[in-house]
Amino acid sequence: MIRANSSLSASNRESHPSRNLLIRFILGGTTLVVSISAYFSYQAARNMMLKDLRQSAFLEVQRGGAEIEEWLHVRQVEVQTLANTSTVRSLNWSVAEPYLKAEVKRINEFFLFQIATPDGSYSNTKVGRANKNIQDRDYFQKAIAGKKNISDPFISRSTGISLIAISTPIWSNSTISSSPIGTFHGNVRVDHIAEVVNSLYYGANSYAFALNSQGQAIVHPNSALMSTLEKPAPSLLKIGDRNLNAIAQQMVNKQQGIELMEIDGTKKYVAYLPLQAANWSVALVIPRENIESRLQFLDLIALIVGGLTVTMITVLWQVQAFEQAELKKSKTAADTANHAKSEFLANMSHELRTPLNGILGCAQILLRSPALPNQEQYHVNIIEQCGSHLLTLINDILDLSKIEAKKLELHPDDVHFPSFLQGIVEICQIRAKQKGILFVYKPAINLPTGVHVDVKRLRQVLLNLLGNAIKFTDEGQVTFNIEVIDQPPSDQQTMKHRLRCTVEDTGIGITPAELSKIFLPFEQVGDKKRQAEGTGLGLAITRQLVQMMGSDIHVKSQIGQGSSFWFELEIPEATDWVKSAIAASEKQIIGFEGSPYTILMVDDRWENRTVITNLLQPLGFNVVEASNGKEGLEIAIALKPDLIITDLLMPEMDGFELIEHLRHTPEIKDVLIIVSSASVFEADKHRSLQAGGNAFLTKPIQVDELLHQLEQYLNLVWIYKQSQPDGEKAKEATTANSQSAQLTPPSPQVLQKLVTLASKGNFNAILKLADQLEETDTTFAPFANEIRQLARQFDEDLILNFLIQYAMETV
Repeated sequence: MIRANSSLSASNRESHPSRNLLIRFILGGTTLVVSISAYFSYQAARNMMLKDLRQSAFLEVQRGGAEIEEWLHVRQVEVQTLANTSTVRSLNWSVAEPYLKAEVKRINEFFLFQIATPDGSYSNTKVGRANKNIQDRDYFQKAIAGKKNISDPFISRSTGISLIAISTPIWSNSTISSSPIGTFHGNVRVDHIAEVVNSLYYGANSYAFALNSQGQAIVHPNSALMSTLEKPAPSLLKIGDRNLNAIAQQMVNKQQGIELMEIDGTKKYVAYLPLQAANWSVALVIPRENIESRLQFLDLIALIVGGLTVTMITVLWQVQAFEQAELKKSKTAADTANHAKSEFLANMSHELRTPLNGILGCAQILLRSPALPNQEQYHVNIIEQCGSHLLTLINDILDLSKIEAKKLELHPDDVHFPSFLQGIVEICQIRAKQKGILFVYKPAINLPTGVHVDVKRLRQVLLNLLGNAIKFTDEGQVTFNIEVIDQPPSDQQTMKHRLRCTVEDTGIGITPAELSKIFLPFEQVGDKKRQAEGTGLGLAITRQLVQMMGSDIHVKSQIGQGSSFWFELEIPEATDWVKSAIAASEKQIIGFEGSPYTILMVDDRWENRTVITNLLQPLGFNVVEASNGKEGLEIAIALKPDLIITDLLMPEMDGFELIEHLRHTPEIKDVLIIVSSASVFEADKHRSLQAGGNAFLTKPIQVDELLHQLEQYLNLVWIYKQSQPDGEKAKEATTANSQSAQLTPPSPQVLQKLVTLASKGNFNAILKLADQLEETDTTFAPFANEIRQLARQFDEDLILNFLIQYAMETV
């Protein structure tokens, strides 16, 4: 028995090491496999990233090479054009000299022009007829052999200055001659080439240089490698640095690439590229750390991940695997949701705002037409108001995204406060009447007349709270109460009022559990049928808007008895709100001073092009249309317009590509560009401005904003329509003053409302208000009749002059 127990114990002791060895083997093998996989993944990622960084550095050299190529090509075309003129063909220097000197001043890129005869004698615009000979010059020999060419830099024999000769043969008009009758040279300084080469930059201590066909430095920061009158430049093919010898040899052999080598005792990258127009090469020397320093973070992460991998696999590899899987799921779900949200917002914005641009634009065009009959103008005004309301609804849906991204700002303005509140009340009374419930409005008697507030956002807050109250109330009433709590002391001269806005209803109420969720986005409480009427964003947006105004929304509710929402705001008083309202009504623009400007409109939607064309052509602009970026670029190059208005989303070539091509086309690179888009994302605006746009115009286009930008960038002086001669206006003003004693004006509130309507040009609303005034009290009949007569003349200045005399007396 003892032997048996001893045998069992030995067997257990042998089995434990076997199991532990197996576990260690599994963990060790897993660690090794994971580590090897991680290492090779890291190497692959590092190599890919390094390749991208090297390519980015090489692109800088390509940019400089392309700029030099373009500059040389333009100069070569100019030399060939002059060589083909009859003046140069005559080889008569006394005739050609004044013409070529004028061309030097006009083009302003050439140092001199030179005509040489086949024997090598020459004359140029700097020294006239020279006593020296250029028969031994390589560029002369090639040109007299019938080949156009661009020389290496050389020291001019007539001026002693380092120049580059752009040479071409001069041919006789006769078709019998098979040899040039002379050569024509346009000599340019090396300065422009040096300026482009020296502009190449890729981080601290990087520098660029250029070599000619002999390996000599055309441009180099080391002055010892440059040619002077006393000493020609040494060739990099023959200096002691073996690495520079190798690079110079590849550059002379017209090769290109980017290599890591030791220069001046440190490892550096050298990116080099040959030119096609001339037998030169450009190179950029970049310290290694400028490129690879961007990999240090990746190296550090790889080291940390490697250490964590060993530790986590050894200790908690099962937990780590589970957490990584869950994290990956969460990240994928979040990325999918964010992508869907961004795509939805972008598509909705563009698809809805683009047609609205056509609707509102055409409505604005028709409203500006003096030939439109009154009845049709009334209907067009309805179209414009409904389109504006629809645009407001679209913008409200997008507000939540802007608030979350902290990109929504408040824009306060002066407003007549009682009429502003009354407008909200009238909307809500209609909704309440449709449901058969009572709507009660209780304004404080000491409400300020004018306030400085963001009208759009405050209206959005109040309409949402009141709309919800009406929506969830089936019987009883909804009460809107606004009171002045106090007037807090102010260090400034502007008086401020602290107002409390309260919305109460006798509706279904909200449970305590639901109260904690009502301000969350996409959360809807209560009956499912009522939830279908909204999006679940209203209260979330409303609360965040109130918080932006410096307050918060409070709520209390009881099931079956109703709810109460309230918030308090501190609002500055606006004493000159009447003046501000009048200033908003500008005279009608009918043209501008000076010669016509040409404007190119690029948009794939005909509605958008039609709006711009019909707005600007009557004012004296020449408007040319293009349906895509490619067509717009061709027209721009041909016409060279004064200003271009372009959309962003277009087929064949979008707006970003069009701007990039325009800014890289020398003859039109400085053209003014206004980007017009229905996109609501700030990123698109910043990207378009960074690409080269001068301004951004949001669709639907507002006429005042468009004309303001044209005035700003084209330095326009507008011509305004003169409604009446000054004498007649003065006469009418006198008549109005004499009649004012016989007219009984309405209350100050009604007067201010009439001024507001007149300043906005809303004559239909003025006519309706005049009718209501007369029906309310016959005492106001003469005043209402006068208002109707003035409104039917559709002259804003005339009716404002009449109203202001009463408004100023009663404010």
